[in-house]
Amino acid sequence: MRKIYLTIIFFLFLQSCGYVPIYSENQKISFFIERINFNDGDDDLSNYIDLNLSNYTNKQNGKKYQINANVKYQKTVISKNTAGEAEEYELTSNASFTISSLKEVKTINIIEVLKMKNFDNEFEETRYEQGVKKNMARSIVSKLILQLSRFDDN
Repeated sequence: MRKIYLTIIFFLFLQSCGYVPIYSENQKISFFIERINFNDGDDDLSNYIDLNLSNYTNKQNGKKYQINANVKYQKTVISKNTAGEAEEYELTSNASFTISSLKEVKTINIIEVLKMKNFDNEFEETRYEQGVKKNMARSIVSKLILQLSRFDDN
């Protein structure tokens, strides 16, 4: 009986289900970003976007792009309580990218919107807002890379 269990367990360990991560190293990206310039806007969000785009700047194969970016971030009050204090905010980031290649120039606008409740502790609210900016930057970069991939195919 022990031999049967060991044989079954051994067989299960040798077999794999064929799982491959979607964003594995097998992705074929045939472009790189030669230069990116941030003209104006929110410095924190621009730095996070630049940091996330650094993976695509050091390659030297395929089509090359120059990108000019305008990144704006806005925090607006949506609702207030009876005392006039803010209860809920809307965080909006608007990133406009002008992409230049050898053949053409294209402009891409990416908008991310998130609603946030007011925190009692201002430090925690600022910390949460920084985390939101990081997530928005990741989302903006993934959408930009998707657009660059489509732009590359044309």
